[in-house]
Amino acid sequence: MEFILVILLMSIISIAILPQWTATTLNVEFEARRILNDIRYTQALSMATGQRYRWVRTSATTYQIINSAGTALILPSGSTQATLTSNVSFGAFTNLPNNLIAFDSTGTPYTDTGSPGTPLAATAIIPAVIGSNTRSIQVTPSTGYGALQ
Repeated sequence: MEFILVILLMSIISIAILPQWTATTLNVEFEARRILNDIRYTQALSMATGQRYRWVRTSATTYQIINSAGTALILPSGSTQATLTSNVSFGAFTNLPNNLIAFDSTGTPYTDTGSPGTPLAATAIIPAVIGSNTRSIQVTPSTGYGALQ
């Protein structure tokens, strides 16, 4: 009898916890993919227009895409700033000392807004974090290729 009660109790607990665990994992995955897509969009804008664009972290949970004149673009949400949702935030950036990644007309990544600027010398890492779950975006030097890790 006690064994059945223990099994029943464990079943109830697992049913209650599983949706929260799955939602947390999905939230960080969604946000990491959105960040990666917006970085790729920034690079594509630079290559298509021949102008510098940059993806900039503006706070622990927000970022913007800015043109060479310093004007933030209007994003699909209708705002000039994207906000991470569901308690997702940025972790510590690696190899991006100015919290931005800029692209020139060939898609080459830079770590500052200067012209010609400082090229990205080592793989940049942009982590999206929620609790103990982390999904990282990596951008490679020279090509600016972005991928999720």
